[in-house]
Amino acid sequence: MTDSHAQASYQWEHRPRLPERPAWFTSWPQGARIAVNITILHEWESVPRPVRPMPVGAAHHFDYLALGQREYGVRAGLPRLLDCVERHGVSATVICNGLVAELFPESVQDAQRRGHEIATHQWDQAVHPPVYATKEIELEALDRAVSALERVTGERTAGYMSQGPRPTINTLELVAEKGFMWTGDYADSDFPYLIDVNGTKIVSVGYGMPASVDWDIASLGARGTRDQLTAEFDAVYAESSQHPMMFRYAIHTHIGGRPAMAKVLDDLLTHVGSHEGVWFCRNIEMATFWLERQAAWEQRQ
Repeated sequence: MTDSHAQASYQWEHRPRLPERPAWFTSWPQGARIAVNITILHEWESVPRPVRPMPVGAAHHFDYLALGQREYGVRAGLPRLLDCVERHGVSATVICNGLVAELFPESVQDAQRRGHEIATHQWDQAVHPPVYATKEIELEALDRAVSALERVTGERTAGYMSQGPRPTINTLELVAEKGFMWTGDYADSDFPYLIDVNGTKIVSVGYGMPASVDWDIASLGARGTRDQLTAEFDAVYAESSQHPMMFRYAIHTHIGGRPAMAKVLDDLLTHVGSHEGVWFCRNIEMATFWLERQAAWEQRQ
């Protein structure tokens, strides 16, 4: 692959190849050494992916077992997770498909009423952006998603993450055109960094690493998931004694919102909250901090 092809494929014309810690980045707000974000993924699939093989000779492939899991996430998982973070005084980032906002608007409004950030997760969890054949088709789905969320919340949507997350080579330009402040599409750094899309600055706040996404570790069981998350946080916290770090736990309502897994979140927040120098933040707060501090630094140079 030539350098020009790599530049386009890897989006290095917008994203830094090697993000560097800015000279001004010596701590988070209030001198905190670690930023901790809880990301709740509130999703809906128009065609639920089967969770078990369908019977041989099945006349259709619509899996009502998978549908029930998604419905459980809306009915019980999301309220349980919101109750949990509320008990700890933590505000989360709730990333929603446009379709879930259209079908279950009261669930999105409940999260908003409780003080959580509402961000967009494109339109339909069954259709990830790489499926879109053109930039125009991807934009149409994104417009539909944003419109659905903003009708429900009455507020501008400031954050974006693709399903998966699986962006396309067009996604960053669309994110810039739509005026989003942050993207969660890249799990490639221990700290945020700026993406410059033709002069428009977007903050990459990152996504959960595989060690801290319920989808990846739920197979360990509740106890194993708790142990994994605690070990990951402890390692990140230890390194934050050298330089500021960030830690994120990403939770799907239909996976992490079940009782034993929600108890994992409860235990994790108790553990994290027992440490000094922790800044619990929503993605919007992390992005605002980064943009403001960077702008102030540039003015002084």
